[in-house]
Amino acid sequence: MNLFNWIFNQNTRYYGHIISLGYNCEVSFQFFLHHHFVESSLLAWANTINIDNVISALENPDILCTGKVENCNPMWKCFNTGICFHGKAPAKIWNNNPSQEVIKADKDELLSRIEYLKQKFIQTGCDGKKNLYIFKYSSTTDTSENIISKINRLYEVLSRSVNNQFDLLIVTEQGFCPQLENLNNNSQIFIRRVNFFTPEEAVTSKKNDRRHWKRIWQEFRPNFKLSKTKKFKFEDL
Repeated sequence: MNLFNWIFNQNTRYYGHIISLGYNCEVSFQFFLHHHFVESSLLAWANTINIDNVISALENPDILCTGKVENCNPMWKCFNTGICFHGKAPAKIWNNNPSQEVIKADKDELLSRIEYLKQKFIQTGCDGKKNLYIFKYSSTTDTSENIISKINRLYEVLSRSVNNQFDLLIVTEQGFCPQLENLNNNSQIFIRRVNFFTPEEAVTSKKNDRRHWKRIWQEFRPNFKLSKTKKFKFEDL
């Protein structure tokens, strides 16, 4: 083995589950571009809006999509948590006055899927594998102290609900909260950066920092491969 390959392998971490916690679909989309599959998980294709909503949902999973859930074109919003989810129906139907039957069918499918994924989230936290949880932290006016406190709280919440060994990866933009580098002192929390995030309204667009995401996925890798069994909505764009 040459020196380059030895260094590369030394810096590579492998996981039995790689699970996105949001805040939006860019994490899963970039993973798909690099590995050509995505393991289904509770928040993989959700817009969690912010880290507070993630913490609240993980602390109180029973409230997720069990109260008021309404369409907010083109997603469905859980008012208990503030988290938005994609339904299975094509996004364009919401601009064409869909029938009540179509709306009900999409909502019913979503609620059933979320219940299944809530159970899967629990199962993948205690099946003996090593997990990686990823949160994409967007720019905020919060103080560095609050940002660091919230990341530590997210880690603590995961620690209470996940029996597997796990790491937490926080992805931010360059220049955001330099104090985050101190979190690298925790051997289970990693901070990695990209130059920029995709536009909020176009997370699957070609305007993305694929180079730095590629570096992330080369360092944090799945030790498994899943067959692609379905076509994602963005593949039709």
